[in-house]
Amino acid sequence: MKRKSSVIPPARRAAAKAKIPLYQKEFYSWLYESPRLTGWLDNQRLLNILTFGFSSKMLRSCAAEVSVSADVLQMGATFGDQIGVAASKVGIYGHYDLIDVSMTQLRHQRNKYCYLYPFMRFVNQDASEPLKRQYDVIICYMLLHEVPSATRAQIVNNALSAVKPGGKVVFIDYNNSPIWHPLRYVVKIFNRLYQPFAEKLWNNEIKNYARNPSEYFWRKTTFFGRMYQKVVATKKEGLY
Repeated sequence: MKRKSSVIPPARRAAAKAKIPLYQKEFYSWLYESPRLTGWLDNQRLLNILTFGFSSKMLRSCAAEVSVSADVLQMGATFGDQIGVAASKVGIYGHYDLIDVSMTQLRHQRNKYCYLYPFMRFVNQDASEPLKRQYDVIICYMLLHEVPSATRAQIVNNALSAVKPGGKVVFIDYNNSPIWHPLRYVVKIFNRLYQPFAEKLWNNEIKNYARNPSEYFWRKTTFFGRMYQKVVATKKEGLY
C-alpha cells in the first residue's frame, strides 16, 4: 500500500508559465522573488505597526464586500491576513481563485492556505492579461500602485469585464492624502525611492481608468485621514 505524500503540490500554472513583466523584475524582484523576505513580511502584526492598525481595518472592510458561497477572484497575492479573512467569509460552498505572476508568491500562499481552504485555486497568471471567466466578486488589494499607468488601466478593465451583473470589483489601495496629513511626505519619499508608479495613482481616480464607467455603480471610502481608499464598482444588472 502506497503512503500518501506529505509534499504540498506546486501552485497551478496557466497553460504556459506567466512571464514576469520588466517593471516587476526591475523594481520588485528583490522582494517578491525572495522566499525569505516574503516570509518575514507576511506578518499581520508588522503590517498593523506600519499602518497604525489600519491594515486590519482595511482587510475587514474588504471582506465585508464578500458574501457567503460567492465565486471570488483575487488579483495578486498579499501579505498578512487579508486573503485568509476574505476566504473564511466565502465558506466551503464558494470558490476563491488567486492569480499572481510570481510563482514564488503563489507557492508561499499555497503552503499557507491550501489545507485551511481547499476551495482555493492558485493560478500563475498576469493580472493584466484577459480573464477567462466571470466572478461574483473580484478583489484588487494594494496592487494598482505597483504597476505603470498603462498596466493599471488593463488591470482595472480586466476586472470590470470579468465581474457578473450585480457583482462587485473591490479596489483597495493608496489614496491622495491631504497636504496636512503627517505622513504624506514620508510616504511620498518612500514612493520616490521604492514605488515609482504610486504617485500616478494619487493623481487619478480609479474610476477614470474604466473604459465604460457608466455601466457600474461606484462607491468610495477612505481610511487613515484619506491615506488609503476602498473603491467598489458594482456592475449594473439592467444592461445585461
